[in-house]
Order: sequence, then C-alpha cells, then structure tokens
Amino acid sequence: MQLILTILALVVSFVQKSNGNYAEALMYLTGTNDFIGTIGFNEQEVAWGVIISGSVNRLRPSATLGFHIHSLPIGNNHNCSAGGAHFNPYNVSHGMPRDAVRHVGDLGNIETDADGRTYIAMRDDVISIGFDKTRNVVGLPIVIHNLTDDGGHTGKGESNTTGNAGARVACGTILFT
Repeated sequence: MQLILTILALVVSFVQKSNGNYAEALMYLTGTNDFIGTIGFNEQEVAWGVIISGSVNRLRPSATLGFHIHSLPIGNNHNCSAGGAHFNPYNVSHGMPRDAVRHVGDLGNIETDADGRTYIAMRDDVISIGFDKTRNVVGLPIVIHNLTDDGGHTGKGESNTTGNAGARVACGTILFT
C-alpha cells in the first residue's frame, strides 16, 4: 500500500501546474516555527477531484490521526487552535470522505509510521482549490489532530462535529504557489 501511495505522490508531482490549480501548505507543529513537511493540492479542470500529496514528520508514531481543513485563517504564528471549526459551508454533520454527508473539510485520517512520518497521497472529490468557489479551501488551514477521527459514527462526545479527533498538533495554510 505504501508503494502505491508513493507512486501516486510522484505522479502528482509531475502533473503540469499550468493545466490546473496547484497550492501547498507548509506544515508546522502547533504554535511553533518547527517546520515538519509540505502538503500539495493539485486540481485539474476535468472532474477528477483534488489530489493531496506530501509528507509530514515528527507526529505521534504508529498512529491514525484526524486530517481536516478548518474554516478560519491561523496567521503566521501557526496557532492551529485559531483555525475555527471544520470547513462546513453546507452546515451538515461530520463524516468521512466516502460518506454521502460530510463537512467539505473532512478528509478522514492519515497513518504515521514507527518514526512519526506520514506520506500523504489521496484524492478528494469534495474540496476545490479554485474551480468551485463555495468549496474553495485556499487560504484555509489544513490541520492534523492527535487522535483518530471516528467519522461522526460513534455518537459519543463531539463525534458529529469533530470526529473526536482530539487536539490540533500540526497545521499549515493552503496557499497558491
């Protein structure tokens, strides 16, 4: 599986930026200037969604961590807590990427290896980086949480709003490059 994700990330990196929109988020540990990786977002005008790829390190080892786009800018001090709620322009319940109902910013979970590094390679059909104004995530923070996102399926705690994903441990602002 890791080989497939790595190949997908490499393919995405070779897609010509002129054929669509490309944005990046430089990721930092919350509230610090500790740079931990880069996540890219590539969207073509054709209807194949946004490819999200990159790598981030210094996360909790061997963990499944919530991965969301939040609704408010975080500023240059990387205060992930300032990011507000999940990006939810349609005012619906929290869910997972494959659910029929979900926040636009609900991207599910990412997996870290034993060294706390994660390689991200996924496609999302809901977010946009410019072709759809309502679902446009440029200027918003991408956030990595400390716990697993339960997808809004447990009904416990904040499951329907946050997926019980816990504290915000890393974030970065999605910006055109």
